[in-house]
Amino acid sequence: MPQLDRLSYLLGLLRLPSAEYDRLLTLAANATNTIHAEILPIRPARLATAYNRTASKITEWAPTFLPVTLQTRAYTWAMVEHTTRPSADSESYLFELTAETDQAAGPEPATREWFLGHRSLTNPAIDRATTVAQLRRLLTVMASDAGKSRVVPQEQHDLPGFVVYQTSGRKPTVALRHRHTTVYLTSEDAVAEYTAAGRHLAKSALTPAETEELVTKQLGQWEAP
Repeated sequence: MPQLDRLSYLLGLLRLPSAEYDRLLTLAANATNTIHAEILPIRPARLATAYNRTASKITEWAPTFLPVTLQTRAYTWAMVEHTTRPSADSESYLFELTAETDQAAGPEPATREWFLGHRSLTNPAIDRATTVAQLRRLLTVMASDAGKSRVVPQEQHDLPGFVVYQTSGRKPTVALRHRHTTVYLTSEDAVAEYTAAGRHLAKSALTPAETEELVTKQLGQWEAP
């Protein structure tokens, strides 16, 4: 990482917008920290998109809402309306979040695991029509994802949602997305705790066949008159 004065000079040559200039200088100043936070809804997908493109393995635990990369646009918008205050930034926030759902066009990590809580399948904050469409999409994804999506009995895990990004030749990173902030952790202790949690989720999750059966059952209940 170049010294801040040199970086400032280089960024000046690029004539970046002031907001981008300030953001990059802040990132550089905190580059050696083991904790980094991005305030939402100011372009929250920047780091997430980069990690999605470069990670060799991604493990995500989604106890409340489905992972963004599995969501329909309508589901994402309903989630945004439920989890953020209405503001002029809402559409920008939605655009950045849904940018994560477009990763299919980029390289896929060698391994991806989604562990889903029961609540994430039929969250009461999501309306009926959106839930039905989302469950149909989930079944479509599951038909081709080779068992990457598996449900974990909610009563077994009260652990908040997290994502572990593992990249070849680099230390893993843990992302904790909160209502207005995403926190990225790289300390060895934090990473070890969440990777261990990921292994525990893998042991207690339903099989792919059981997961598909459960989602199909949930869809049938929501489609019933």
